[in-house]
Amino acid sequence: MIKALKNTYQRGVFLLVLSALLLSTSGVVLREIQSAGGWEILFYRSLAFSLTVATYLFLRQGKRSLTSILQFRWSELLIVVFLGTGFVAYVFALLYTTVANALFAISAAPLLMAVLGWFILKEKVPWVTWIAIVAGVVGLCIMVGGEVARGRLFGNLIALWIPISYAATIILIRRFRDIDMLPALLMAGLLALIISALFSNELILSWHDFLLSIYLGIFQVGLGFIFMFAGARYVPAAQVGLIGLTEVICAPLWVWLTIAEIPSSSTLIGGGVIFIAIASNGVFNLLKAPRH
Repeated sequence: MIKALKNTYQRGVFLLVLSALLLSTSGVVLREIQSAGGWEILFYRSLAFSLTVATYLFLRQGKRSLTSILQFRWSELLIVVFLGTGFVAYVFALLYTTVANALFAISAAPLLMAVLGWFILKEKVPWVTWIAIVAGVVGLCIMVGGEVARGRLFGNLIALWIPISYAATIILIRRFRDIDMLPALLMAGLLALIISALFSNELILSWHDFLLSIYLGIFQVGLGFIFMFAGARYVPAAQVGLIGLTEVICAPLWVWLTIAEIPSSSTLIGGGVIFIAIASNGVFNLLKAPRH
């Protein structure tokens, strides 16, 4: 089906939408876990994820894949730390707060990237983006403040680390443009695997929970990230961010349709402010992008 698409742009959009749909299934799958703890879920998710990325890396690079993994630099180590800890936070955020709350917090990453890009890379930030950043902060305060009253502060604090780790990863990739992301992605999965192994009490799961954890590793985050990296090569950056909002929209929708998890009013209001800020900023950047 991908080969049938007329050009590389259409192929890129298709891959990005497919990536967002796969990534959006995390919440509903985690809600179906029966008895496994967070560390055990993370262990098998990270194991399946690492094997998936390693397989793809080998199929793409062959014998050169081992060389690319061994040629490791300190800049890639920083990416591994941020991305690996982000993988850990992702699972626990969805376990300790609502899916809508976690995803809206995660969606603030593009705004944080703009701040880090201005501070670290000295990139100019348009005034519209600064307005969006302020609006995003207001939305987060509304959302987190409402969840504190419901006793979900821990889950929200974990969720806030995810956009920080993701934004830091993207800034590092842009700072060191010659980095091949796949080996770093593999190492990040292995880091999450090691962390989960250290904190797990036991690694024995029911077949039901085991298969769901393996699904999360192979399809949700494994193929989700692979399709994201493949599609982003053919689509302008502003559009990549907008297409990525498909995950933010769909993830709460799946849990609402399947297990009737209804977001709180503070989550809907604060999340709506964040969503509008990011979407408006993305449309502005898209319109301002140079035409070729």
